[in-house]
Amino acid sequence: MALDDDWYEQERLHRAAADGDIAEMQRLVAAGYDLHKFDDLQYTPLHYAVLEDRYKAAEWLIEAGTAVDVHNAELIGETPLGLAVQRDYPEMVELLLRHGADPDIRGWMANTARSRAERRKDEEGQQMAALIRKHRPVARPT
Repeated sequence: MALDDDWYEQERLHRAAADGDIAEMQRLVAAGYDLHKFDDLQYTPLHYAVLEDRYKAAEWLIEAGTAVDVHNAELIGETPLGLAVQRDYPEMVELLLRHGADPDIRGWMANTARSRAERRKDEEGQQMAALIRKHRPVARPT
């Protein structure tokens, strides 16, 4: 059976990222697995590393060439940064921002990572909002 016909095979890299299994991720990427492949939830391996707070796996994926702002714009999918803000992962937010993540990409319900963080009043939310402002200040009209 071809890889394209078998969803379980197609999503092996997604599962390895969720598990934080860098050795398996390296093996799968070397075998030709796509870093940017969306699953049926419109998540890529980087999304799963973020969702499961697998910092080292996310870092490896970024260094391997994953686009930090990967999302399915057509279906208004979330960026990895948007998920990190929702999940209260300030360290992951910092990692993604350091690698150029854009906090102003609209995701589900037209929310951005910036707007989600700014609305929060808890300590983690404010910490993430400060990280976003530090790395990507709001663009002011000229």
